[in-house]
This record gives sequence, C-alpha cells and structure tokens, in this order.
Amino acid sequence: MAPRTVADARSPHRPARAHAGLRTAAPRWPLAVLEVAVAVVAALTLPRLEYHFGWHLGLHYDAATAQATLSAIAAGMITLTGFVLTAVTLMIQTVQNQSSRLLNLLNRTDNTPILFGTFTATFSFALLVLSLVHGNRVPTISVTVALIMVLVCASLFLRLLVTFRTTLTVGGLTRTIGGRLRTLIDVMYPSPFDPAAADTAERTGPPGAGQRQAWVLRHTREPGYFQAFNEPAVVRLAAGRGTVITFVPAVGDFVVTGAVLAMGTGPAPEPAALRRLIRVGATRTLEQDPAYGLRILVDIAERALSPAVNDPTSAVQALDQIDDILQRLAGRSLGDGQLLDARGRVLVRYPAPTWDAFFALAIDEILRYGGGSLQVTRRLRALLEDLLASAPAVRQTPVRARLAALERAVRREFPDEQTASAAARPDRQGIGSARDDQNEQHGPF
Repeated sequence: MAPRTVADARSPHRPARAHAGLRTAAPRWPLAVLEVAVAVVAALTLPRLEYHFGWHLGLHYDAATAQATLSAIAAGMITLTGFVLTAVTLMIQTVQNQSSRLLNLLNRTDNTPILFGTFTATFSFALLVLSLVHGNRVPTISVTVALIMVLVCASLFLRLLVTFRTTLTVGGLTRTIGGRLRTLIDVMYPSPFDPAAADTAERTGPPGAGQRQAWVLRHTREPGYFQAFNEPAVVRLAAGRGTVITFVPAVGDFVVTGAVLAMGTGPAPEPAALRRLIRVGATRTLEQDPAYGLRILVDIAERALSPAVNDPTSAVQALDQIDDILQRLAGRSLGDGQLLDARGRVLVRYPAPTWDAFFALAIDEILRYGGGSLQVTRRLRALLEDLLASAPAVRQTPVRARLAALERAVRREFPDEQTASAAARPDRQGIGSARDDQNEQHGPF
C-alpha cells in the first residue's frame, strides 16, 4: 500500500483559502438598526448645519416643493416597506416548501434585514426632515439626500425581484446548493482518490474503539447539532498537551445535554479551552458537513415527487446537481478520520464520512419515491451508468447494487413492457435527450 500523505489524511496544514466563503454569515439585524439610527441622527443634525452654515451646493427648493417631495417619499416608502414584507414572507414560504433547511444556506435571504433597514431609514429620514421645513427655510441638501436614498431603495427592491426570478425557483435553489457543495468539496477533499491507499474509515471502526480513555469531555449546554470544530487549533491543543483527542459525534449529529463530545488517551486538555474550539448550534451547517447539502438536494427531489406536488421535472433538476456532486466525490480521497501535525503524528480522530454513506444518502430515497416516475428512472439510470463508467473500481459496488434496484423498481412500477423499456433507458434530461441512439453507437459517454 502506498504511504498515506498528510493531504490524504486531511491534515490541518492546508492552504489559507481552506475555509474561504464557508463561514456562517453574521446576523444583519444590528447593521439594519445602525442604518436607522444613523438616518435619525443625520435628519436631526444635517438640516440645522445647513441653516447655520448656509449650505446649499447650488440646489434650491421652495418650501411647498420640499414638503410635497418629502411627504411623497415618506408615504411611498412606508407603503413599499409593507409590500416588501409581504413579498419576503411569500419568499420564505416558497423556500420552506422545498426544504425547511434551505433558509440558513441562502445568502440573499440573510440580506433582507438590510433591505428593511434601508427602507425604514429612508422614510424616517424624510419624516424628520419634513418636520424641520419652516417658512422659507428649506434644507435643500437634506431633501436631495432623501431623493438619493429613494434611488438606493429602488435598486435594492429591483435586486429582490431578480432574486425571486433567479434564486427562488427550483432550478435556482438547486444551483445555489450545488455551488456551495462544490466549493466545500474542493476545500475538504482536495486530494484525488488513490485506490492503492483507499479510505480506511470503514475498516478502522469508530474513533477510539478498543482504546482505554483517560479523559472524557461532555456537552454541558443546550442540546444542538455538532456543526464543526476548529481543526488547526484542536491539533495545536493536542500537540501542546501531549494527548490524542477523539471526537465522538460526527459533524451533523444531534448532541444532547450530557453527551460525550470528545475523549482522549493522554493528559486531559483544559475543558473550557477545548469547548471553545467546538461549535454546537441549533441547526446543521455546510461548513464541515457536505452530507447536509446532499440532504437538502434530496429533500427538494422528494418534495417534487410527493403526490401533492407531482413535479418530476424539478426532481430531475435536483438530480442534475446530485450527479455532479457524486462525480466529484467519487474521484476524491475522503480521508480516514485522522488529523496529523506537521511531523505526521495522528493527534485528532473523528468519525469520517464514507463513499457508501454519501452515495446512499444521495440515491436511496429518490429511488424509493421516484421509482414510478418515467423521468426520474431515466435520469437515475443515466446518473448511475455515468458513475459506473467513471468511479474507481473499489467504489462501484454500491452503484451496481442501485442499478439492480432501479431495474427491479421499473419492472414493478411499469408492468407494460413498452413503458418499462422506455423507463429503463438512460436520459440526462429525463425525457427528451437523444442519448438513447448515442448509447448504441458510443457507449455511456
């Protein structure tokens, strides 16, 4: 067997870009509140500064024009804010209808507080400036600023409409999740799969199995999902204490209060120091959990295949992204659940995902619920045949098993011979590709 390299073992000594773009977004509500506060302070001070210093920048409004303009801005923005609130509510319902897990992964929904903060800041600014227009005293710069703020609000509103058209369709949602997954796979699994040094997580068993544990770290806070741990910092902590740290829950596991988070065989690290490097939260995230992204794509496909929706074309769109993700995972080393330091010592162990687990998550439920859909069986057949042709030999066993299961499902769901024959043909479009003729002449590619 070829020697395992540091990269194969997912050493924390990876390029600095390792987690670029994968951090959980910070809450936007504080920034939205700050927008409103700044607008209020500006509305109370800017007109007075204009009156005191005689600022006008060559702009002139009479009192009636300024009052009409500011009144229209305030009234219009209040109405638009209510309309956008309704639209965002509908957007959230649309996303949740596909998968309740999607909202945490869509960056554009994180920006809605900024949208409302800008709208609220605009009508607050206009109302307060309006109260300071007296007689012939008109704060021309403040009125102009209010007009500029309206233009900014209009730009944000148009961006929201574009989001509705491009992101919040089934195709847009699946593309978004697929893109995030591709980035994550490139970060977590950068090394090509080497059949001579096949992933050993399945053979080594659970981390810490059969080892005498000297210390145990338990979860003492509210229950939640094991989201991530700081890999480089945990390795440094283990090296500094001369211990081997073994994480018990896998990333994505639900952790109850009192459950074991980690254990070790050497001197115990400071519990507070180790807990600071572990994140347990209310929901799963994509930061170190590609299985979560696959889970969401499968959710979208299953929802589309439910009798209440009956939309196999949307399921095919989800399968398009799943196809690409599985092709990438099939050609990558998934690691062996061990993190090494620069000297090659194993200092951290964790439950590593396997090819079989990823593949079962991506395929099994769609095969179960889509076995009676002509489009889905044809798209699944194309996916499985392509994967069988490209995956390393040691990873083809589950693919062959699902191909056999698909054939059984087709025979069971389509008793008519002609329809069963059509359902068994591979087709990347579900129905409509010219691939059938190509297969006879050129094979699966």
